[in-house]
Amino acid sequence: MRNSNLDWQFANRAISQFAFRISHFPMISAILLAAGESRRMGEFKQLLTFAGKTFVECCVDSLLASRVDEVVVVTGFRHRDIRNAIGSRPVRVAHNPDYEFGMSSSVKRGVEALPLDTQACLIALVDQPQIKPEIINRVIDAYLEHLPLVVIPNYNGRNGHPIIVDLSLRKEILSMDTTQGLRQVVHAHPDRLLLVNVDSDTVLIDFDLPEDYRRLSEEV
Repeated sequence: MRNSNLDWQFANRAISQFAFRISHFPMISAILLAAGESRRMGEFKQLLTFAGKTFVECCVDSLLASRVDEVVVVTGFRHRDIRNAIGSRPVRVAHNPDYEFGMSSSVKRGVEALPLDTQACLIALVDQPQIKPEIINRVIDAYLEHLPLVVIPNYNGRNGHPIIVDLSLRKEILSMDTTQGLRQVVHAHPDRLLLVNVDSDTVLIDFDLPEDYRRLSEEV
């Protein structure tokens, strides 16, 4: 006959161990950069379509399907349109009124919006709708295993996105020169940089020009 008290002790111990692991597990927030005007594209690329959804929906859905703990979408130009496209998805939106100053201003705005207990942020680009949750998780796993300051996905010797930055660098990010952007932060810590090999060239592909989008449409 089973000892019910012993069963409860084992159950309580398992719950306590699980709670301990959760409380000590690094919190990783995703920052999706979606504030730009898409001047080179000639159309507002956040709302271009891929596989039946807008770019911003594709990116948000992949991030939500990954192992990030939260998603923060940084908006700027056409803020309301992006919010409407996202709909009721469980993300936070941080508006960047200084989006005209470039991507670095959006990175700063995203980091400012993160909780202080966030250990690292994954920075994703809205013009990479092909990035799948598996790629995101590969970058996250590399960070959790090695705990470097920066993780960058690499395909065939070329670096791409999304990247992870440890938020012990928060002050450096918030004070970085906007003309240099995150390169300034990354290059300051070459000994704490981890390149993780991935098997998909989607980490290299973004869509800046009309011909880029035409090629994507032809492939689909």
